[in-house]
Amino acid sequence: MNNQEKALDRFIVQISEIKERLAELQEFADEHLHVSPDDVNWSNVATAGYYLEQLTELTDHAFGRGEYDEE
Repeated sequence: MNNQEKALDRFIVQISEIKERLAELQEFADEHLHVSPDDVNWSNVATAGYYLEQLTELTDHAFGRGEYDEE
C-alpha cells in the first residue's frame, strides 16, 4: 500500500468517526442535553452556550465563515 492509499484509508476512518460524533451530538441535543425543562437553570444555559460556541467555531472553519472568511 502506498502513502496516498494509507492517507485515504485514514481519512475514511476519520470521516466515519466524525459521523459517529455528530450522531451522538444530535441525540444529545434531541434529549435537551439531558436536562428536564423543569430543571433548566443558568448553569445549563451557560453550558448550552459553550457547546454552541464550539460548534460555531467548527462550522465557521468548515464553511469559511466568520474569522475564516477569506474575502
